Amino acid sequence: MKRQAHFYVVEQQLNLVGLDLIDQFNFWSVPMNRLCNHVTSSTSAISTLKQAYPTVFSDVPGLCTKANVQLTLKEGAQPIFRPKRSVAYAMHMTVDEELDRLENAGIITPVKYSEWAAPIVVVKKASQAVRICGDYSTGLNDALQPHQYPLPLPQDIFAKLSNCKMFSQIDLSDAFLQVEVQEESRDMLTINTHRGLYRYNRLPPGVKTAPEAFQQLVDTMLAGLECKSGYLDDVLIGGMDEEPRLGR
Repeated sequence: MKRQAHFYVVEQQLNLVGLDLIDQFNFWSVPMNRLCNHVTSSTSAISTLKQAYPTVFSDVPGLCTKANVQLTLKEGAQPIFRPKRSVAYAMHMTVDEELDRLENAGIITPVKYSEWAAPIVVVKKASQAVRICGDYSTGLNDALQPHQYPLPLPQDIFAKLSNCKMFSQIDLSDAFLQVEVQEESRDMLTINTHRGLYRYNRLPPGVKTAPEAFQQLVDTMLAGLECKSGYLDDVLIGGMDEEPRLGR
């Protein structure tokens, strides 16, 4: 039997069901603890996991060694070089620090010449740090062949996590930047900054094919595991309890 009604989830340890649902299913004679389960969150295992896997939880971006990404140009596409854009003087130090971080991590490399170049967009995060993105809408995106791979729909994710009672979410930091781009594709990803040209060695945000290429990689890495679903840089994991199990 299916009915449409309201559930109420609150911070207090209470089980609340709307009167409309109780009436529709004739729950008045059924004990409440048979109808609802508490919705709770737990962070007790996080510190243990951080101690057990310090490399995974490091602030230094990781590197995927299992696969890389290739960019394919449309037939007849020509290189497009765009000039740099001005960066507010108040942001110069912050942008310089981010460029240094990316260069030290091997994510970008300074170059003296490139046929391709895109200006940068500086986005401030909630943490007050900045994200530097190439504005590839200025030329490269139109020249790229699309990457034909579907992103999962909500119903796909729900189906994979059905029958689970406990859930975890892994948010991959600088997710795209953990994936290398093939050498022959790197010149296309050159950015033009107030410090000159830099070439991306890894997959930067802003490239139109990046989401689909990254999703395919995530799905490939998670293949064969049960009760999991990846959606871009988020990996959702479900289980019946907190006990680790092989293949789950």
